[in-house]
Amino acid sequence: MEKLKEFLAAPDKMQDEFWESDVLIWIDWREYDEDIIQYFNEKLPDEDEISFKCVDIDKERGVDIILKKNGVETPIPYVDDRMDRDTTLKSIQEYLAPKYQIRCYLESLGGDTLAFCVYPTGQWQQLEQEFGSDKVAYYFVPIRPDINLFEMDMNEVFRLLKVREKN
Repeated sequence: MEKLKEFLAAPDKMQDEFWESDVLIWIDWREYDEDIIQYFNEKLPDEDEISFKCVDIDKERGVDIILKKNGVETPIPYVDDRMDRDTTLKSIQEYLAPKYQIRCYLESLGGDTLAFCVYPTGQWQQLEQEFGSDKVAYYFVPIRPDINLFEMDMNEVFRLLKVREKN
């Protein structure tokens, strides 16, 4: 969390260093969804890793990802017959909540690869207390059920960035 604090204390000065840090989880729009889960598991303590399995199915996508928590197995609810990064991220967030929160690093918007951070919810709250919730929200947006970052068209990205700059 120190890198995140350093960045929020001096974002202009620390931008490049933060961009290259191991704090960020980079996800390309073409990633395999099971790889995305592995990227988050690499940042989580062993006891909090996401338990999952891939199951072959008779659909065009060929596989379902089943998340397992507290003895309950839940498939990631992909719409239609395709996997998509947004649904995977929302499912990971739901799995990790309320203990952890995933946030998108908004400076990565506009490309085909987006950056994310995962930290305990309490640490995000500490950052909001220390630096102000507006400043934290300016750089990091929580993954919520109503957000679609990978499916956002460029006009929406530019609109969001413009609103962000005004605030």
